[in-house]
Amino acid sequence: MTDDLPIRDPDNIRQDCARKLRAVQVSNHFQAIMGCLLAEDWTTPRLVEMVITPDGHLLGRCEGEASFRAYLGASEDLIRNIHGVAKIADFDGDEIGFLVARVAETKRQSR
Repeated sequence: MTDDLPIRDPDNIRQDCARKLRAVQVSNHFQAIMGCLLAEDWTTPRLVEMVITPDGHLLGRCEGEASFRAYLGASEDLIRNIHGVAKIADFDGDEIGFLVARVAETKRQSR
């Protein structure tokens, strides 16, 4: 018999990430980005959508805006910051994988 854990539903993983991240103090900028990745309403204005440009820059669209006007930084920095906050927030492998996959989805949408 194995000690296999049950497969977690993606929405449960998202909720666990959000819960753990709420307990960590991060910049408003990073909070907006993470809120967008986790579909949370954490900042005003709310960042509702992001794209990664072909040269690796992360752009955001705020609620009420028609275009991606907010420059958010380099996508490689976001991945590095996700791994950094993961240690502080005590994210497990599923949670880190979920967030990295959300960034990958953002990249695929911008093509």
